Amino acid sequence: MRLSLAISLTLVIAAPAAAQQRPFIFSVVTAPDSKPAVRVDYDLGLGERAFQSGSSNQPEQRVGVQASRGRLTLLARVGIVETGSSYQSSQSGEALYSVLRPERGPALAVGGGVLHEADGVNVLLARVATGHTGERWRLQGNLLFQKPMSEERDAVDLITSVGWTRKVGRSVSFGVEVLGEDLEGFWESEEAEGGARLLAGPSLHIAPADGRWQVVATGGPMFHPADSGRASGALRDLPPDPHRVSYAIKASFSIGLTSMR
Repeated sequence: MRLSLAISLTLVIAAPAAAQQRPFIFSVVTAPDSKPAVRVDYDLGLGERAFQSGSSNQPEQRVGVQASRGRLTLLARVGIVETGSSYQSSQSGEALYSVLRPERGPALAVGGGVLHEADGVNVLLARVATGHTGERWRLQGNLLFQKPMSEERDAVDLITSVGWTRKVGRSVSFGVEVLGEDLEGFWESEEAEGGARLLAGPSLHIAPADGRWQVVATGGPMFHPADSGRASGALRDLPPDPHRVSYAIKASFSIGLTSMR
């Protein structure tokens, strides 16, 4: 944990521009305008074997940076999990291009990147992010395709997320988030990550008036409707055990140098 906090503080000090909102845990949201923006996130997951891909029950911590300028959004994340007396880490980077700008109606961004998992496997990423923002509500969805560079894994993994939130005050929003991982497990009996996994639960977003920081949290029951009987070291937000109905909670603290409104 001390290593993650040190990285987070370093990134905050280095951030050169404004911040942007993070209304959801699982869905990436691009900036609403062309102004340069930088946000630093610190994520922590809790639950039954939650938010990790290894055999340890220690939750994975993540530090991320999302920066945007014009139509371009860059994302970088580092995940750290304690395994006894040592640490394992994962790293990822993505670039998204906003095809449709949020201030003109529905938003649409496409892009991709690379994920380096803790067990050494490199994974190619392709993401589609879309959403719409009303006067007091926001709807966002992501579709993520993963191509593991390993013969022991699936040819393509499919992950999707949907979030809806509504303001109930100047600084507080309530909503719901849904996450589905390895959805190809519904039609592939030999799916390498154990089959499809789903989470649905309430979400809370708090952003004070000055906009210097924000907190978002979500969680709820997880279901494993499709079980292939297999397992791998794939990095996932939901627990790797496909035989249980369990729960997971994840929270994120974000900070920037200027207002996030």
